[in-house]
Amino acid sequence: MIFAMADAPWHLHLAMTALGIGCSPALMGPYYIFAREYPPASFGMLAGVLVGFGSLGNILGASPLVWVIEAAGWRQTLWGLAVVTLMVAALVLAAVRDPAQLGAGHPQGSIGQILRLRALWFIVPLFGVNYAVTAAIRGLWAAPWLEQVHGADATQIGRVTLAMGLAMVAGSFAVGPAARLAGSARRATMLFSAVMIVTLAVMWQAPALPLATVTALLVVLGFFGSAYPLLMAHGRSFLPPHLVGRGMTFLNMISIGGVGVMQFASRPVYAAAQGAYPPAQAFAMLWLFFLIPLVIGFLLYFLTPEAAAHD
Repeated sequence: MIFAMADAPWHLHLAMTALGIGCSPALMGPYYIFAREYPPASFGMLAGVLVGFGSLGNILGASPLVWVIEAAGWRQTLWGLAVVTLMVAALVLAAVRDPAQLGAGHPQGSIGQILRLRALWFIVPLFGVNYAVTAAIRGLWAAPWLEQVHGADATQIGRVTLAMGLAMVAGSFAVGPAARLAGSARRATMLFSAVMIVTLAVMWQAPALPLATVTALLVVLGFFGSAYPLLMAHGRSFLPPHLVGRGMTFLNMISIGGVGVMQFASRPVYAAAQGAYPPAQAFAMLWLFFLIPLVIGFLLYFLTPEAAAHD
């Protein structure tokens, strides 16, 4: 509503801040309910389905939203979104119930207790870079790479990034079956991360491949870069009941924080490479920038044990 009424830049800053605060429980609230109300073996599948539907929202927020804005105007569109959001909030209020409170025998949780869980120490680095790679490449770098190195026009760029986005949606829905086939969320995470590493390595070594091949690489990266629900399922298994809420929120903060850091840090890396190399090699250096922390996180993840889920 603030956005719809905005007529000064600070109104937009206020609206974006309110949107960030408002959407923050949209993922963690359901994750907490899943963790408390459903069997641990179901968590990865439920988490993946939730992220999959959320990612579909990202797709609707691209070209379909542009079409609506062109037809109705941006202020009217935002008013419409405000009404839809209020309707969703009313449905949540009417239909969703909190899990039963823990008994008095459970201690109070704290961030300090989470940090003392040694099993999380070697999962956190992969949390910080796994989703950050695909989010930064699709949201920030795919379009200039396709344009500057492969000569793609706006229509081609839109199709390729849409394909990558749909692959990310499909990957989120696939993580539950993948965990069952692999035998655990940890093994499925290793598989997904290994494919990401190989794909990024190809992009690094051969950044000027034909457009069709590059499209396939981005689709593979999008699909196998959707291991966030698997990581969350594995991390959740280390959390005792009184730390589930704070623990999952902490892990999510690491993941989302990694997205911001990687996007911010990648700009000066590309700027420096752009000044020293032709476009293809400049992007090769950028892909190497994403590849190195992903490999480090992957190797450290090997030190994370399989965890028995808490009752």
